[in-house]
Amino acid sequence: MENSFEYRRELDALRFTSEQKALMISQLKSSFEKESQEVHHPTGRIVERSLDTQILKKTERRVMKIRFTIVLAAVITALGVSTAAAAYILQWNGKLAEKFGATEQQQKKLVENGALDSPDQTVTENGVTITAIQTLGDKNGLYVLFDVKAPEGIELTKDGSGISTDVKIEGVKHVSWNAQFVLDNEKTVSPSGAANERYYELWLDNTEEEDWNGKTITVEFSDLRDLNKGVNDNISVTGKWNLSWKLSYMNQMQTYDINKTYMINGHEVIVKFVEISPLSMTLKLSGSGLEQLVANSDLNKAGGLCSVSLMMKVGTTVEEGPRNESYSDNTYTQVTRFGQVQDMDQLTGYVLTFYHETTDNTITVTLP
Repeated sequence: MENSFEYRRELDALRFTSEQKALMISQLKSSFEKESQEVHHPTGRIVERSLDTQILKKTERRVMKIRFTIVLAAVITALGVSTAAAAYILQWNGKLAEKFGATEQQQKKLVENGALDSPDQTVTENGVTITAIQTLGDKNGLYVLFDVKAPEGIELTKDGSGISTDVKIEGVKHVSWNAQFVLDNEKTVSPSGAANERYYELWLDNTEEEDWNGKTITVEFSDLRDLNKGVNDNISVTGKWNLSWKLSYMNQMQTYDINKTYMINGHEVIVKFVEISPLSMTLKLSGSGLEQLVANSDLNKAGGLCSVSLMMKVGTTVEEGPRNESYSDNTYTQVTRFGQVQDMDQLTGYVLTFYHETTDNTITVTLP
């Protein structure tokens, strides 16, 4: 950040008065000028002798970003600004917290682990405003929460409204996703409660197990529709609404190596490992009997092989959420996204139930 405009753009995300922002900018610039004299000159000369200019510039930007956070915190403290205002950027959207049943402790931990991001991108065209509010996710995929506001007089409903959507991620050939206006039975369906405004949700599945962090996502919306008018001539508002930002999500997953053999209705199954976070899990199976179990199932017909339930310390199980299953080279992979945030310190194991086997069709796996 090299000028007052960039400082102010960062501060605009916080709910400070104009006077507070002006004072902060003045103090931040003064602090950075001092830091630049103390840090960059002596360090820069040493680095220049061993690294090229491009790497040096990247290093300086990273240092300045860290220094901005530290100095901003010091200025906020000096001004006596409330903690709630200072933490505004890191706060969960109320709808997102409701959607995933996240407690304050869970919210704080997921923020610390980098699972939450606020794109804060808005576009308006032909009276329709679409805002990308927040994302929540890990390496297995992301949930994106949008707000769609139509012109007055146009009611947005789960089954009666539609909008064409397409998703692209920089450098990724195939993106698996599904999207919809939030369900009518949810507690909160609209930010304002107005009939012409409604939350819209997008689920992204990282089925190719690629690294999306830092890559630009573009969500393209077009033509708001009234589905009650039928298949044809149902466009309420013509237009295109594109939003782009760089993805950021949680990388940390806890891996449990199991490598234990079980029997399912006389067929040998090896539970290789489970990789899990509060938001999702990846399960891998192999074994000499796996091929026959897959043949007995409808997995290859867009069906499923088995369900997964989590075992918690309190003795209850939590049913799985939306999932993707695949079988290749005698290895079965299931990726499950949880509909609710899970407490990893309460997890003791999981139960697999094979749908198409009539006897001895469950496996109980205790985590080491």
